[in-house]
Amino acid sequence: MAEHIGIELAGEPLHLYADRALYWPARQRLLVADVHLGKDDAFRSAGIALPRGGAAHDLARLSALLQHSGARGLWFLGDLLHGAHTDSGWRDAWTAFLARHAGLELLLIEGNHDRTAARAGLGIARQAQAVEDGPFVFDHMPRATQASDGLMGVCGHVHPVVSVPGFRGRFPAFVVQQGQLILPAFSRFTGGVRPPRAQARYACMGEHLLALGPGSEAARALHR
Repeated sequence: MAEHIGIELAGEPLHLYADRALYWPARQRLLVADVHLGKDDAFRSAGIALPRGGAAHDLARLSALLQHSGARGLWFLGDLLHGAHTDSGWRDAWTAFLARHAGLELLLIEGNHDRTAARAGLGIARQAQAVEDGPFVFDHMPRATQASDGLMGVCGHVHPVVSVPGFRGRFPAFVVQQGQLILPAFSRFTGGVRPPRAQARYACMGEHLLALGPGSEAARALHR
């Protein structure tokens, strides 16, 4: 197990981080999916008691990943927000995050929960459709079937989780299946789905990342 693992997809070296982020060295770009800012506020407004500060904690994790990776760009693969709570407690933490990382290339590829992104005043570029770059196509939703265009899909939405022999519970995971890499949900406050027919799985176990199953053997542990 290691803080991050190096793999190769579509001929490109990639780093998978145990803290649920992907780094593409060729573009110096960090990618995350399903941050769900405001989800805790939405639950509290529905009468479900939850502690505050989830957005600040998740954005602090992002800041640490940006510093560690040396990324010059950060792309959100959908569901940066969680619905209509655009004026809830996450905003101060988001404003501080933007100030801390002024000059960083920021892009949101909108997901199904980002319906209020256009009027939320996020202060970052937004894209409603998938984005092709190099051998990859970046989107929020997975492709229904393996595409014939030769591009490797990179997406979120599913919140994949896996079981690890010898450990209780389920862990967020990176999953390679049907010609695409599915990222785990970045938010700590999310559920998950067990992915069927995965070619490779990488379990995020706190500060460690564990390669599991067929197709994962080529992973290289990287220590920094």
